[in-house]
Amino acid sequence: MQFTQSISYPGTVDEVVAMYLNPDYLERRFGRFVVEGSTTVSVEGQRASYAGTVRPELIPAAAARFVKSDLRVTFTEEWTINEAGATSRTSVAVEGAPVSVEATSTLTPSDAGSAREVSGNLSVRVPLLGGRIEKEAVARVGRLTENEQASATQWLEEHR
Repeated sequence: MQFTQSISYPGTVDEVVAMYLNPDYLERRFGRFVVEGSTTVSVEGQRASYAGTVRPELIPAAAARFVKSDLRVTFTEEWTINEAGATSRTSVAVEGAPVSVEATSTLTPSDAGSAREVSGNLSVRVPLLGGRIEKEAVARVGRLTENEQASATQWLEEHR
């Protein structure tokens, strides 16, 4: 299922990219979704990766019956800075579930700092129920974007 999201930041393109490549920010961004002590964080150049075991209570009820063991999610994002701003390619893979997310985004300067336009595809490969689970997951992406914007704003203000 296709989705699009917009996020505004009170920081420059360089500040926002640096934030997304900071291991401490990655922990702040994703830590609440995973079991404590299950994470691995890696930043190499312009590529960041965060992996951890999903907290069981966060698995949507419609999907829970298809989950046979712990779900390990891996988030990977790679940034490229250019004259117009920056672009990213993001992927989310879930080991133990037929779920994946692929997205691209552009980050450009704006009057308030910078703006990110994200477009992607969320796929749930479950016969008959996949579409319903995708709709529920895409609805959550909207709420996650709101939380992401608040968290990023707070981080950028703290690190200026």
